[in-house]
Amino acid sequence: MLRVILFGTATYAAFRFFDNIRNPLTLIFVSFFLAMALNPAVSYITRKLKSKSRIRGTAVAYVAVMAILISFVSFVVPPLVRQSTDFVQGLPTTIKSLETQDSTAGRFVRKYNLDTKLNDIANDFGNNIGKGTGPVLTTAKSVLTTLISLITVLVLTFMMLVEGPSWVKKFVETLPDRRQKRVKNLMQSMYILVTRFVNAQVIIALIAGMFAAVALTIASHIFGVSINPIALACFVVLFGIIPTIGNILAAVTVAGICLFTSAPLALTMLIYFIIYQQIENVTIQPYVQSRNNDLTPMLVFIAALLGIGFGGLLGGFVAIPAAGCIKILLSDWLDDRSFNATTVKPE
Repeated sequence: MLRVILFGTATYAAFRFFDNIRNPLTLIFVSFFLAMALNPAVSYITRKLKSKSRIRGTAVAYVAVMAILISFVSFVVPPLVRQSTDFVQGLPTTIKSLETQDSTAGRFVRKYNLDTKLNDIANDFGNNIGKGTGPVLTTAKSVLTTLISLITVLVLTFMMLVEGPSWVKKFVETLPDRRQKRVKNLMQSMYILVTRFVNAQVIIALIAGMFAAVALTIASHIFGVSINPIALACFVVLFGIIPTIGNILAAVTVAGICLFTSAPLALTMLIYFIIYQQIENVTIQPYVQSRNNDLTPMLVFIAALLGIGFGGLLGGFVAIPAAGCIKILLSDWLDDRSFNATTVKPE
């Protein structure tokens, strides 16, 4: 009984401990994979510099990354804020106008006597916006938390890029001579897997973003509405980095933003994303996933779901290469056990 109680208590304490440090572990995990993904670019820049300084090479790479992030924010945030503000300010008037509109929605409201409920919704929405409480404060807190996490990941990734190679070298040197070669091969395999995955997934996301920009431009001209196709295409690129689930997130986000401007445009883009996802799923995506991870579609989907649930969008991005690395480690462990079993001689 005492052993059972002690085991249960230790298990509960371990779960509570890991639950409390889940967020820091997620940031460390994401930073580690980002450092592995950026290491080829940093190594290339370092070799081209006269000083051969890895710190300077990392700084140059970070300047390029920050330039991309700033460009993304400048393209996405201003039009999104403007459209959201217009939508929020006009929503009470839009809701109240449904009572007198000679449309399907207006007739539906009058038929089921929803006038009072719509007025209450409009008044409550206006009061909450005017007070600046409730959802506004929650959204601001979420944005601030995300910004702090992003800065933490960038700083930690920078440190890993600078100090990572020396730590890996020291770790390998502490191993016995007979294991050093095996560990180096394992690290090299995982390193190649992560870098190939990141490069291929970024290319896929850029292709999706370019097609989305073209589709948004054409659709906006057809329906005669004003949107920013480049800003919305940036969302497609951002979510497209996440395999399997990224297209779904991009479709929902872009269609939801388009709904602020035009319902027919939102429906058209939703149909476009469904068709594009089907084409991508049977052409580019399976080829990239099988080439870089050798995982079945079910395992890829499960890994992406677990990654998003554990670490959000960044977690979903690193989940697939993490699953591939785990597969490499398991395969090496099983091969080593089989080798040891066949080499042991019976007495």
